[in-house]
Amino acid sequence: MKKVVVTGGSGKAGRAVIKDLLAHDYEVLSVDLLPPQERLCPFLKTDLTDLGQVFEVLQGSDAVVHLGAIPSSGLQPEEATFRNNTLSTYNIFSAAVALKLQRVVWASSETTLGLPFERQKPDYAPIDEENPLYPESSYALSKVISEEMARQFSRWSGIPFVGLRFKYYGTP
Repeated sequence: MKKVVVTGGSGKAGRAVIKDLLAHDYEVLSVDLLPPQERLCPFLKTDLTDLGQVFEVLQGSDAVVHLGAIPSSGLQPEEATFRNNTLSTYNIFSAAVALKLQRVVWASSETTLGLPFERQKPDYAPIDEENPLYPESSYALSKVISEEMARQFSRWSGIPFVGLRFKYYGTP
């Protein structure tokens, strides 16, 4: 059985991922600042901006699904969103590499592309991997930086990093 840590496990996406992993017989640890509404697996309150705590929760795991972040602009001051999302992602990526995890899956965002296209229209459609990035908020910029961090950590370590550009649908 493989052990997977899900950060942001108390959020909407985290709960869905945990249910799917459990249905496929993975051992799952949910980490978040907030306790889950429904306990599906072991939970550990964790501040992902603290590198020591990140090392502790990832120790002994095979993979991490990193969904722990401030999920959109406007929920916190711009600086706080940028700092939290960038630092927590750096900590997850660096600990995953140091601990030699087998895989890192993490949440990026369609906002890296400038969606919902308030100021800059896409260069072409349909949008693909080559589309230029047009972040319009500190949240989107934190996701652009996270995508580059993932490329570099994967290049340095050979560990697969899988980034998913999710669409935000409202309250977590």
